[in-house]
Amino acid sequence: MQRRTIKVAEAAEYIGVSKDTIYELVRKREIPHIRLGKRILFRVESLEAWLQEREAGPEDTQPEDKPEYGQLRMIKP
Repeated sequence: MQRRTIKVAEAAEYIGVSKDTIYELVRKREIPHIRLGKRILFRVESLEAWLQEREAGPEDTQPEDKPEYGQLRMIKP
């Protein structure tokens, strides 16, 4: 039977970040995970969906409300 979950180190390698970053995302509840006692597990399918939600598309590269690089912006009082 094939495993359906991966551990913190495997999730970090899969996403391309450090284990510390994974623990921080778990602590902030920003990444989908499963807690079993002290163990933290991840489903690859959930990580894939999470990554796709955060992937920037062409329309996300330069939000309209932010000034372009090198432009001044007004600071609202």
